[in-house]
Amino acid sequence: MMSAILRSKYRTALLLLLSIYQGLVEAVSPVSIKGTKLYDESGAQFFLKGTVYVGGDNRNDPLLDTAQCKIDAEHIKNVGGNAVYIYSIDVGKLGQHHGCMEEFDKNGIYVWLQLGQFPMVLSKTDTTPKWDLSLYTSWTSIIDSFSEFDNLLAFGIGQETVNGTSVTTLVAPSLKAAARDLKLFRDKRGYRPIPISYSAGDFEQYRLLTAQYLTCGPTESTVDLYGINIFNNCSDSKLDRLRSEFSNHHTPVVFSEDGCFPLEREFSEVQTFFGESEFSRIFSGMNIYQWGRNEDGFALVVYNDETDRNVGQPGAFLPAYTSLQQVWSETVPQSTSRDAYTYSSTQLPCPTSNPQVGWLVDGAVALPMISGLDINTVTARTRRARPTTSTSTTASPTQSGTNLGAEQPPANSGMSTGALAGIVIAIVVVLLGAAVVAFGFWRRRKSRQEWPEDHNGPYEKSGANSEHGSTAKTELPDQERAANELEGGFQHHQLATKTDWKYPYEAGSKPVSELPDGTGRPGHHFELEGSPVRGPDFNPRPELPVPIPRPLSMTK
Repeated sequence: MMSAILRSKYRTALLLLLSIYQGLVEAVSPVSIKGTKLYDESGAQFFLKGTVYVGGDNRNDPLLDTAQCKIDAEHIKNVGGNAVYIYSIDVGKLGQHHGCMEEFDKNGIYVWLQLGQFPMVLSKTDTTPKWDLSLYTSWTSIIDSFSEFDNLLAFGIGQETVNGTSVTTLVAPSLKAAARDLKLFRDKRGYRPIPISYSAGDFEQYRLLTAQYLTCGPTESTVDLYGINIFNNCSDSKLDRLRSEFSNHHTPVVFSEDGCFPLEREFSEVQTFFGESEFSRIFSGMNIYQWGRNEDGFALVVYNDETDRNVGQPGAFLPAYTSLQQVWSETVPQSTSRDAYTYSSTQLPCPTSNPQVGWLVDGAVALPMISGLDINTVTARTRRARPTTSTSTTASPTQSGTNLGAEQPPANSGMSTGALAGIVIAIVVVLLGAAVVAFGFWRRRKSRQEWPEDHNGPYEKSGANSEHGSTAKTELPDQERAANELEGGFQHHQLATKTDWKYPYEAGSKPVSELPDGTGRPGHHFELEGSPVRGPDFNPRPELPVPIPRPLSMTK
């Protein structure tokens, strides 16, 4: 009886230590920025190997379904991924995302979270506020809810907001104002410097100008991480142009969406970006578009459900899944440790207004301010302890001790001195393990520098008669309306009507959808390139047309 009790005690202590060790090994460390590169806490360079994730029963918020996140996180890890790109979450259900965030964390997966779709400018006379108190309040509530997670990679403030029409560039100052106010809120709260990002569309005449504008000037009002969405068959010449455009950029650049889509997805562009030193020096990774099947054929897996909700276990892993797994496993990017990395802090100059190339914003224009926003009302916040998950027991957070579900000895067991000594040793080991975890968390918290208390940014303390509310209401515009008043009336790309999960630009051409056997079938696809307006210094290498097969002549 006594030996059984001792074995149970030692077994419990051993299991606890193993769970603590497993948590330390599997949990990711926060990613930070140095120069143009991303680094984890150990100083190792971080390369994004992610996938655009639309899963679970709620396409507007894939982080609500913990069970589905658990299933998908394991498969994403198996394919070699370390991140997911999320379009949106349900602001009305904040606090219900811990399960998914923890499942991704346990599998070494970071979450790049878009805060929402930024309102667009659709005409020169559009004076509707694009950055107001309503949007600020909504987005800062998301930052409050998610900043506690170490695997939160970045907060996105826009997705292709500047697109194929020059009038959309007029929203750029509002985007920069949003970056300024959200970074100031983040720092006043005392959170770690989670990067603020923007994701640009695949519009060649605007993507570099947008990057230059959003990252120039005082760092308090710039985006920290710049994403690019690339689609269609990515030729070598297209990849070379991207490398040339961003070779001297001064912030990290990643591909927030990679949808290069020939007849079969072999991910040669992934091998180029990760395998060639000139590309891995400039770019810090990419998200593959996308995880589950959609109506346009971009997918790595398909599910068994008949309603195409991407729930349950995947019914099939497409050839693209296997191809990507092989490319990611065989391609090792050239990296530089944080200590060995030196960089120049010289920024690229802000672009000036140039209607001839379609850029309508001067780099020195004053950024908009939110009426009624008092930065002095933002106070430092004590970070909540990261929730821990357990499959066996649940401990109340209000208890002074921790209930580990260990077997308790009988009251009159008459334990010997040796048994008591064994129990004491087990308890000491448990306490030492807990101390190691606590010390690790303390060091992690200590490394996150709080913003000075007196840093108020562009907002002065409001007076007694200040307006503390904005009458402006943020309305996502009807994305079917396009601004056709400029550039001589040529046809612009239109946004699709599907605004519940994705805002692609579609053309009327017929692309190819991938079938499980690797063959193709016609369908709708995205046409994200081509515009009559080209940016400065645009001089692409000519791409040879695909030769048309000719029938053999029957005559001599």
